[in-house]
Amino acid sequence: MKITDTLTHEESGSRSRMELWWRKKEFKLLYKGFRGGSVPDAFMNKIKDVRKVEEVFKLKGFQYGNWLTNGDRFNYLAALGICLYDLNKVLKFKNNNLGFDGNLGVAFGARGVRGAMAHYEASRHLINMTRYHEAERYDTNPSKETLFVNTGGAGAFAHEYGHFLDYFIGQNIKTHPTIYTLTNWRSTSQRRIKYDPKKYPARAIVENILMLAYWSEEGKKDSNFIIRVKRFGVKAYWFRRNEIFARLFEQYIGYKLKQIGIENSFLTHNKYAKQVYMTQAELKKVVPLFDELLIHIRMAF
Repeated sequence: MKITDTLTHEESGSRSRMELWWRKKEFKLLYKGFRGGSVPDAFMNKIKDVRKVEEVFKLKGFQYGNWLTNGDRFNYLAALGICLYDLNKVLKFKNNNLGFDGNLGVAFGARGVRGAMAHYEASRHLINMTRYHEAERYDTNPSKETLFVNTGGAGAFAHEYGHFLDYFIGQNIKTHPTIYTLTNWRSTSQRRIKYDPKKYPARAIVENILMLAYWSEEGKKDSNFIIRVKRFGVKAYWFRRNEIFARLFEQYIGYKLKQIGIENSFLTHNKYAKQVYMTQAELKKVVPLFDELLIHIRMAF
C-alpha cells in the first residue's frame, strides 16, 4: 500500500512535492542499520504497521518529498518509530506522548534547507529530515544501504527534537510574557536571564544549563567549552542559546541511552566537529539539570 502524506497543505504551510511517478523496487529493510540490526521486539510487537507510528507517539503527521520511493518512505517511517521508541526511554513521557497531543509533524526530504542536514520549523512545529545522498556524489559509488544510514538527516533527530522542546514548551506550557522560548531563541548573550525559580522553574533550569556551558566562573571567565567553540569559528550560529541547548540535548540523549546499552544513529550521532560539543566530563555536569528539566516537563502532561 502506498505510504502518503498525513499532513494537510494548510498544516505544512505549502503543498507537498508530490512524486511524479513511483519507482517500483523490492523493499529492503534499510532501517535496521540505524540500530545495528537489533530492532526491539517490544516495538515491533506494539506497532505491527509502521503507519501507526503517528498514532502511537501522538504526532501531527508526516510529509514526504518528491524523490522518496515507497520503500524509502517505509524505511524512514520505521526508523523514526524505533527512534521515538528509544527517545522515550530517556524522556519517559506518559503514553508515549512525544508529539504533545498532535503538535509535532515530521517531514522526510520534503522541506530541505540548503546546507542543513535537518531543521526545525518553529512556526509549524515541524522537523524535516534531509533525504540520503545520491551515489553519484561520491567517487567510491557507495551502496544505497550505506548512504541511507550514514547521510542526509540521519543522526540529527535528537538535536531537532531539542529545538521542539525549547520552542513548544516555551510558547505553550512554561510561558513568559516577553520571552518566547525557554532559551531566548537565537540570542548569543551570555548574560543570565534572572527567572524566579518558583514561578519559572523550567526556564531557571535552562538558564543553569546555559550558564554552565558559557562560563567556568560566571560572568568572568569563559568555559573551556566556549573557548574551544571560539577557536573553531566565529559564526554566530555556534554561540546561539537555542543551538547550544540543542547540541547539549542531543549529547544528553546519547549519554543516557549509552547507559542502558542502546545506540541509535538515526536519533543521535554527532554531525558537527567535536570542538562544538562538550567533553564527557563537561557533559556530566549538565546531565542532572536535564534530568530535572524533564521532571518539570513530564508534570505538564
